[in-house]
Amino acid sequence: MDIYDGFNAYKMYLAMRLHFTTDYDYLKYNGQTKASKDSFLKRTDKFFFKKLEKMFKKQEMMYFFVSNFIDHDDIWVGNLVSDASEEVYVNWKKRIQSLAYNFRTDCEYLSDYQFDSLFEVAEYSHPLLLRKYLQREISPETMIIIDSVIPFMNLWTKKIDEDIIWPGVRDKLLNYKPFVSVDRDKYKKIMKEIFVK
Repeated sequence: MDIYDGFNAYKMYLAMRLHFTTDYDYLKYNGQTKASKDSFLKRTDKFFFKKLEKMFKKQEMMYFFVSNFIDHDDIWVGNLVSDASEEVYVNWKKRIQSLAYNFRTDCEYLSDYQFDSLFEVAEYSHPLLLRKYLQREISPETMIIIDSVIPFMNLWTKKIDEDIIWPGVRDKLLNYKPFVSVDRDKYKKIMKEIFVK
């Protein structure tokens, strides 16, 4: 057994954590960080990284981390080696594999409301679309796709007058966006079919 088993999972975990909590861009820097083998050997949780490295190939591990960071705000590696984290990943894969279907379903659910009202920012209140997301009634992918078709996040940042919930949600969604492949024309067409009566 190599004493550095798990080091690659450790590096990726640190890079993903930085991506979802700071200005660091995982894709721009190709997951490279200043993580050292010495710092890895000093960790008491090395076992978890070794286990993750055995469970996943590199690309799959990246998406496993993405799915869990988008689902939770802060993640300790020990929590990732659990049935709950695997379930988050499996559910994420299902959402991604059926992205167009799930987007259409979310839009049909939202079509019960007047379209413009989804984005309105009233004083001391979050927009309806944001509330539906926070209540987990629509997926993060739907938020990202709608923003790709009708950019609303920048407008909300200017208009939402609180700095506790929205900034964190916005940053999480923007950090997640590069990992969601969006065919803008395809999703624009779905939105027109559902919302333009």
